[in-house]
Amino acid sequence: MFFETLKSIKFSRLSWLPYCVLMGVLLFGNISSARAQLTGISEIGHSYQADARGGTETSIGDTGLAHIRQPASAATQAYAKFDSKINSVFINNQWSDIRDTGNSDVNYALSYNLGTVIPLSEDFGLGLAYETGGYSTKFANRYNFPDLTNPMFNSFSYNTKSIYANLGYKVTDKLFVGGGPTLQILELGMNLNAGPGVLNVPTTQGVGGGFQLGVLYQITEIFRLGASYASSTYYGNMNFGETAYVVPGVNPLTAPLGIESFTTPGRISFGVSAKATEKMKVAVEAGYLNYGSSVLGGMNFQGLINNNLNLGFQDFWVLNTGIEYEFTEHINGAIGYVFNTQPINASEMVPIAASVGQSQFTYGLRYKGERFWAGFAHMITLTSDLSSNSSTHRELGPDYQHSTVRQMLQGLSCGAGFKF
Repeated sequence: MFFETLKSIKFSRLSWLPYCVLMGVLLFGNISSARAQLTGISEIGHSYQADARGGTETSIGDTGLAHIRQPASAATQAYAKFDSKINSVFINNQWSDIRDTGNSDVNYALSYNLGTVIPLSEDFGLGLAYETGGYSTKFANRYNFPDLTNPMFNSFSYNTKSIYANLGYKVTDKLFVGGGPTLQILELGMNLNAGPGVLNVPTTQGVGGGFQLGVLYQITEIFRLGASYASSTYYGNMNFGETAYVVPGVNPLTAPLGIESFTTPGRISFGVSAKATEKMKVAVEAGYLNYGSSVLGGMNFQGLINNNLNLGFQDFWVLNTGIEYEFTEHINGAIGYVFNTQPINASEMVPIAASVGQSQFTYGLRYKGERFWAGFAHMITLTSDLSSNSSTHRELGPDYQHSTVRQMLQGLSCGAGFKF
């Protein structure tokens, strides 16, 4: 049955348009992917439509980007569509300690997502997407002399470019499943103080892989359930090459440096949506992100330094809620609220990398025509503070003990799409 269905698939000339767009971006796109996100360092939603309604998309799957979170949605689309999202984040990261207060030099970031879904037959649908993401901060130099064994971060950048390919399958008129691989390119850079000098760590790139799975079930005409799983992305070992330890007035010491068993976080999501009225849609979902067991929980350095540097991230839960309302035939509005448990362990907090926001409000508008749509979403993170203390289980420099991180974020996403 499966192979017979694949043989029956036919593509029109126009159906190749999104592939050409995606390939053009992959070959020639060079927009900065550094981005502070609003749930830990992960996206609230993958489209501006999902952003507007608090990131709810596990049980909805209504865009050309939704298959990133919910692969089964690739089989639910009545027609082929293309969606885009540009995301701007305005950031204020502040680090206070026993000496002074400093602000990160990184206060703005830009990223983008592109995605398409194409029905291949009555039962199968294909989703393709390209997404950028990451997190970066840069503070003025701070020294923890004379503690050479526990380096401190001055700057940290973690940027990703991801490619998704998902195949959705309609099992019955009510049950849909989907899944596919992820290819991710990561760029990692950092600068650390250690003793009287600075470790100038070269920026490095790696290629990793993972996968995602999803299921959608239409309980009734009103209610729909969804669940999805995105694996961690596995890179193996990351090598920085020759790294220099620079002390003023002394010849630099150089040696290889690398990180063992590098992985980025995965996610499990569960959601339910309801068509409350002919014009109103309500959705709630919960997600669990395994930051603690990824490189964000700890980096095992080998080479010039041999140490496990814990960035202080831990596993956490996120709750997404949203309402979408059809004001007119062409205008939709949405509001949402997002809450996540604290992604940072205060006793192990590394201020340079801490992302401490927990509560976000969202809203947005969308215009939808017969073949074209466009809109925006605004996301506001309530100011959040987190303080470390001297009872930490590992020795940190004096700049880390009694530190406080304050984070203020606002995000604006916009996009457009069309059917073909």
